[in-house]
Amino acid sequence: MRLSFVTLFLLVLACRHSSPNTILPFRETVVDKADIEVEDGDTFTWRGQKVRMLGIDCAEPDSPFHRGNQEPWGTRAEVFLRDQITKAKKLSVIRIEKPDRYGRWLGYLLADGESVNARVIRAGLAYETVSHYGKQGLDRYAEECLDVAKTAPKPEFELPADFRKRNRKE
Repeated sequence: MRLSFVTLFLLVLACRHSSPNTILPFRETVVDKADIEVEDGDTFTWRGQKVRMLGIDCAEPDSPFHRGNQEPWGTRAEVFLRDQITKAKKLSVIRIEKPDRYGRWLGYLLADGESVNARVIRAGLAYETVSHYGKQGLDRYAEECLDVAKTAPKPEFELPADFRKRNRKE
């Protein structure tokens, strides 16, 4: 009887992320571009769930949470991300299991097998954040962001974390 219970428990555990509306943690989940809405250069919504792209921080567009913006860089990053999604034949996401304090999933977006996160850095539209927040268990993709940042053009805007801190609405 104990073996049956353990087997059943393992089957339930394996199936707990089986919903087609769920991006599986640490595993590549294919997503339909029609289900993605770009919010800004490093955040998108997939089937109603916000996904914050790991390893990058893009310029801030207008927001109710801070004064001012980092235009035109925020819009350029948003357009770049939207373009990467539109041009891709296959999109997938790899995320960590635990959402951030804002309830967003944290992950890497892949377009035709390549990290879009790294592409945004390569385009000079984001700072890499792996050196600050760590690899989050997704070493391969985090290392790619770090490597690309070594040769990418330095973004022409203030570090977004500093901008948000300095311009936070009280």
